[in-house]
Amino acid sequence: MMNLMMENCPMEEEIKNRIVRQLNWRNTESVSLIWQGYLAALLEWGLIEVQVYDRLSILVRGVGEKEIHELFLDEPISAEYESEIGMGRSGETATSPEGQSERNI
Repeated sequence: MMNLMMENCPMEEEIKNRIVRQLNWRNTESVSLIWQGYLAALLEWGLIEVQVYDRLSILVRGVGEKEIHELFLDEPISAEYESEIGMGRSGETATSPEGQSERNI
């Protein structure tokens, strides 16, 4: 597992503060989707660790969850996996699409 956030990249606390500030200004589905994409890109490019992604994505969870999973899988999700995602919203633990960690989805 990588153990770095590159020097010129925003740190977890800075990203968290930015998300919270923007959601305070404009708490909309569009803002949440933008942040989900931003966090996914940081994770995809190895600029944040999976654990950081998990902690930050909690702030914008609730919209686009199926789509974010499809983004990481690079294919449509199955009906079975979609039902697992739905189960995760009720507080149960599900395996992430990457299969690397478990989290409440």
